[in-house]
Amino acid sequence: MIDRRYESGKSFVMYSKEELEAARRTDMVTFLESHEGFNFKSSGGWYIGIEHDSLKINPDRYTWHWYSRDLYGKGAIDWLCKVDGYDFKEAVSRLIGNTSIRASPEMRKAVISEQHYQKKTKKAEFKAPPPMQGKWRELFAYLNITRKLPADIINYCVSNKLIYLDVKKRAIFCGYDKFGSMKFAEAKITNTYNKYYPQNIEGSMKEYSFYIPAKPNAYGYDPTKLYVFEAPIDLLSHGALMQLSMKKQCAAVGMSEMYRSDCWLGINRVSLSGCSDIALKQRLSDDPRIKQIVFCLDNDERGRQATEKLMSDYSANFTVKVSIPPYGKDWNDTLKAVVSAHSKQTDKTKTEE
Repeated sequence: MIDRRYESGKSFVMYSKEELEAARRTDMVTFLESHEGFNFKSSGGWYIGIEHDSLKINPDRYTWHWYSRDLYGKGAIDWLCKVDGYDFKEAVSRLIGNTSIRASPEMRKAVISEQHYQKKTKKAEFKAPPPMQGKWRELFAYLNITRKLPADIINYCVSNKLIYLDVKKRAIFCGYDKFGSMKFAEAKITNTYNKYYPQNIEGSMKEYSFYIPAKPNAYGYDPTKLYVFEAPIDLLSHGALMQLSMKKQCAAVGMSEMYRSDCWLGINRVSLSGCSDIALKQRLSDDPRIKQIVFCLDNDERGRQATEKLMSDYSANFTVKVSIPPYGKDWNDTLKAVVSAHSKQTDKTKTEE
């Protein structure tokens, strides 16, 4: 690594071919176990993700495919750029840092030494992304118009510091420990034209992923129930669907005034930020009142397999149930389908009148 300066005085860094090759040849199994907290099982020489079974690493431990996300790459640089949203320079800097990596003549066949890798992937300190100052139009447009979440649920999350817009115009979903300290942040870009998947902010503790506890005095308050989702958007979509269901029931019996908008806050909900049960274990440890778990994971191969495993793991000590999204792959698909159907029915009624 060579630290140089432009004529203007601004510094820049140049990496040697050996350093770049070493970064490219990172052992992907080791990298993802440390960087993402993923686990793998070996099958026929391939490495298959336990939390994400559509994620597969070739026997060379270098080439990877994430089939459910239509992503493919070679090495950790591709992963950091395509999955985590880094640009090339940031990805290389993250892997190499300030210490040179000496490449051996067998670099094409080897990987970065375990000693070096462990040094470079030491757990980073969590720092919440700085918030955008001023109006958060992009956040409300994304959550309300694109994702079809109702304004009152969005406002609840914003006012309780569960969601905010950062300076990169990403929706940040926050997670806190039982003392109220933020320990986790998941970023989702609000620009729907870019293909960009959720990213856990560096240093986040997955134990404290996005969680909304049951609120005392809310309609149907029952702190013994915990509903489990793969992502924050699905968690909130389920709450919105509960609101719509109660509205419909009240209207059907001619008692619309009995509707309670806080009905979605009567139960605990947690996002796993994937399919690992790290966050689930933490919430059960923090709240011994929970007796029943309802698994609401995605209705796809990965989600169904994860649900089956979780049901088996937790059935001995808890009452466990499964709730499958009736439309589409996940609960946000279902919410959008229901909202669209309701909108069409409303337009039809207005036309007939």
